[in-house]
Amino acid sequence: MTVLLCAAASSAERFRLALGEGLPVVASTRELADHLDQTPGEELVVVGPELPLPMVLELASHFRQAHPGLGVLLVRNRLEVSVLTQALQAGVREVVAADDAAELLAATKRSLQLSARLAGSKPVSPQATNDGPLGRMVLVFSAKGGCGKTTVSTNLAQALAADTSKSVCLVDFDLQFGDVAVALQLDPAKTISDAIRMQQSLDQQGIRSLVTKRSDNLDVLLAPLDPSDMEFITPDLAQRVLAGLKQSYDYIVVDAPPAFTEVILRAFDLADQYLLLTTLDTPSLKNLKVTLGTLQALGMPRGKWKVVVNRSTAKAGVSVADVENAIGMGVHAQIPTSDAVPIATNRGTTVVEANPRHPVTRAIEGIAVAFTGGELPTQRNANKRLPLLRLVGQK
Repeated sequence: MTVLLCAAASSAERFRLALGEGLPVVASTRELADHLDQTPGEELVVVGPELPLPMVLELASHFRQAHPGLGVLLVRNRLEVSVLTQALQAGVREVVAADDAAELLAATKRSLQLSARLAGSKPVSPQATNDGPLGRMVLVFSAKGGCGKTTVSTNLAQALAADTSKSVCLVDFDLQFGDVAVALQLDPAKTISDAIRMQQSLDQQGIRSLVTKRSDNLDVLLAPLDPSDMEFITPDLAQRVLAGLKQSYDYIVVDAPPAFTEVILRAFDLADQYLLLTTLDTPSLKNLKVTLGTLQALGMPRGKWKVVVNRSTAKAGVSVADVENAIGMGVHAQIPTSDAVPIATNRGTTVVEANPRHPVTRAIEGIAVAFTGGELPTQRNANKRLPLLRLVGQK
């Protein structure tokens, strides 16, 4: 019911003693977002005194719009009138002194009572009408261009769609230079730009109207035709679109640009897994290390990180072991280099479609299986004859 957002371990322990030892604790806003996704029934966020006030104000303002029943209680080392005024204006319910345990407990009870009343009276929003489980989202990312993000994204989406009982959506989130439409030779009659004009009333039906059908159970949300539209796709709009897709599809594959924009950070927040691509060359390895350091600084959960070596070859001079030693973690999977990839792309298809027994297909299917935790229908018979490419680290 209550979660504690506290960056300092000493403060977190002190507040847990006052509010209950079983209280879940998160150390960053990124961890908080992930916790709320996993525990949608939370009713109160208690924010420790170490977090900067601007961050708290932005958080409270966001929750006031997105989760009106979720209260925010701010703890500060000193109570100042200016802080109190700004906090209440942003939507913080109460501000409590850090050394007043009794008042902290009382304020917590008051806020939980208010949340309970709101839960009993608030109307059902369009996003709350889906009672089923949310779909799983995988984000394909590399801080360096040319690592094959679009190729991996399109093939992975195709591999996931092999299970015809599941619905899949491929999202081109490179809002300025996305080329999924070109790679799959799709007519971009509808793109994410269409969400701009209906963002004030964007619901599930509106989100589903944005996609282009690739096959019976595979849809594609294409990037804008006009790169300038990127300026009008705000982080909040991007988050609403992705959240709506998670309510509509079983699996979502996001092809991300090679940059940590605010829009992409919202995608990281919603994703269940990050496929972090690298190739076997020094510049890519350097950018991978930068990516991992950035994710760590942002508080992104390490359990979601999956490093994938694309276009793997023994002739590169840099080995997978070199990559693992450099980044201090294991490589999740390898995708071999092959001329079949550009040939398939030039024909507007994927290797997964064109050659089901190809080593690249097997590698992509292995990633899909690891993501879903199951087995793809195309593998149930073929596995007896041709094993999946080994996922590195699963020895």
